[in-house]
Formats: sequence, structure tokens, C-alpha cells
Amino acid sequence: MPIWYNHNCQRAKERGRKMINIRSIRKLQNNDGLTLKNGKPINYKSGWQVADMGVECTTAEECMRAVKSYNGTCGVWYADGIYYVDHSFRVSTKREAMNIGRKCNQISVLRWAGMKLVYC
Repeated sequence: MPIWYNHNCQRAKERGRKMINIRSIRKLQNNDGLTLKNGKPINYKSGWQVADMGVECTTAEECMRAVKSYNGTCGVWYADGIYYVDHSFRVSTKREAMNIGRKCNQISVLRWAGMKLVYC
């Protein structure tokens, strides 16, 4: 079991929350992704999405374990056979997103309005 795996997913189940399932992960096409909050896909009209940590996974099963380890609050991106799972969250301003992104060595942050990436 990877070192970053924990048992927070069990607590989410106990509270009655349903997470996405592995079929949702397997449906991702190359250069496709989704943002999750408490295990459910979410979209915002405004603000910025930024990550503070993440992992790379080579299988859908490993990806699901990573999603669960972040309590379902993360971003998942699939590219060239690799799943990138980042603990991510929404902030209000570009300045805050860029500061967090730079501090956490992120390549980019997402602007929800227009779904545009801005490089850190």
C-alpha cells in the first residue's frame, strides 16, 4: 500500500457520502480530467483552483486510492497513461492562487471562468 494512502475514505462512507467510482476514472480520455469535492464532480463559475500536493498513478485502482486518501477533494488529470491526482481547492483571487501554486511548485493554476490555465 502506498505511503500516502490513509483510511479517511472509510469515514466518508460512514457519513453516507458516495464517491465517484472506478468506472468514472477509467472513462477519462487522454488529456481529460475532473475536479472533485467530497468525492463528487464539481464545477465553479468563478475563482481559481490550485493544488498544494499530489501523486502520480499508473492504474485506475491506484488513482482511486489516491482520491480516497484526499477524502475525494482533489483534481484528477489523465495524460499519456498516467493519472495525476492533486489535493486541490478553490480560492477567490488569482494572487492567492499564484502564491500557493508557486510555494507548492505547481506548474499552473486553473481559472474557473473560461477554464483557462495560468502558468505559475
